[in-house]
Amino acid sequence: MNTLDAFLEQAWTDHADDAAAVAARLPEGLSLVQDGDGAMSLASLAHHVFGEHLGRWHDGLAFLEQLAERNLPGASSAASLARCRASLSLSGGLADERAPMNASDRCRVTAMAAGNLAARDPGRASALLTEAQALAAGLSDDDPGVRVLAANANNIAATLNDRAPLEPAPRDLMLRAAQASRTQWERAGTWLEVERAEYRLALCHLAAEDPAQALRHAELCESLVRENGSAPLEVFFAAEARCLSARALGDAAAATAASAAARQAFDALSTTDQGWCRATLDKLEQS
Repeated sequence: MNTLDAFLEQAWTDHADDAAAVAARLPEGLSLVQDGDGAMSLASLAHHVFGEHLGRWHDGLAFLEQLAERNLPGASSAASLARCRASLSLSGGLADERAPMNASDRCRVTAMAAGNLAARDPGRASALLTEAQALAAGLSDDDPGVRVLAANANNIAATLNDRAPLEPAPRDLMLRAAQASRTQWERAGTWLEVERAEYRLALCHLAAEDPAQALRHAELCESLVRENGSAPLEVFFAAEARCLSARALGDAAAATAASAAARQAFDALSTTDQGWCRATLDKLEQS
């Protein structure tokens, strides 16, 4: 593995299953960084692994310091490193470095820290999400801070969704984050991000044992897909959300119809997409 792109691709592939092992080999990537873009990419990976996955704030900061010592040119990479450092410091309760930053960077750092804490401290994550939303309200729709908040709110919702059933605090954070993602993607994204946010809202309401709301969001998701070309992959997941919602409501006929729609969409997918969608299809058809 002799290029940064290959190193990063393998690390992102491996990190969900063994974040600690990926963290241990991150220093190998330092010598592969040749420019500011590479530094930003490696910093993003390190922030995610040391932050959200491991909660090892000091180790993450030490690694980012090593990356900064390479003195690669570029204001963008320096700003990215500063945001990653500030997020880890804020997440760990070590320091709050947001005051000198502009509103966009403060929004990004706050949203990133909320994402780091979603699974380990829902109370603080919720407070930070509220702060990030307030900061985003003062930004223009095309500001990067809006997109970063949308993405991190989605990640919070997905992270907690995977841990259901939930206690009241993380459940409420999951729903708030899913709705925040939908709201911010309406400002900063395309129909695709909005549609996928509706899908996430459907799954989160299912996890919160509110199938009626889940079905409403599944139908909105499906409507957006139909209005924008009915790409098979999007049809597949819209059908999944509709099937699960109908099943939770006890509507067997609607669930069967949605499962059939998922199968039809699955058959139209590429072989690669079928590989990672098959488990979802099996779950729909076996239930």
